[in-house]
Amino acid sequence: MRRIAISLGILLLAASAGGTAQAQDFPPRKAGLWQIDMSMPGGPMPAQQMKMCIDAATDAEMYKMGMNASQGMCDKPDINRSGNTVTVNSSCKMGETKATTRAVTKFTGDTAYHTDVTTKFDPPMQGHAEQAMAQDAKWTGPCPADMTAGDVVMGNGMKMNMKQMMGGKQ
Repeated sequence: MRRIAISLGILLLAASAGGTAQAQDFPPRKAGLWQIDMSMPGGPMPAQQMKMCIDAATDAEMYKMGMNASQGMCDKPDINRSGNTVTVNSSCKMGETKATTRAVTKFTGDTAYHTDVTTKFDPPMQGHAEQAMAQDAKWTGPCPADMTAGDVVMGNGMKMNMKQMMGGKQ
């Protein structure tokens, strides 16, 4: 379950940056270093923190990554934007399980956002019929010298580059 939770967290990271939506559906995020705190109340994993360095091109690539990751597994999402709030409802097939997700993201300018995600599994996945996740993200300043756009540093210190993971160049 921990692996699924981490995978969902990474996919949620893409989704909160635009994921299965179109770029115009989400307000742009300020280029630089972002701190993202994720928690799964009552879930199997403790709160997680990651830091991610982004620029406009990385954000655009993450939109594309979310679109490509969901193709063949997910129906077209229902996306509604009202001012600084974006609501995305989606349905995906994960093996024999249908995952129905509602994500509500509230933006504070281009420097912070909060996302609440609820996913229902039918039939339950690994004993869980529902999973909730919350994300708080904030811009903390320019990217440090040892990070380039696309770099993500997990709370345990593991560093990866989203552009490389997407098959692009760093």
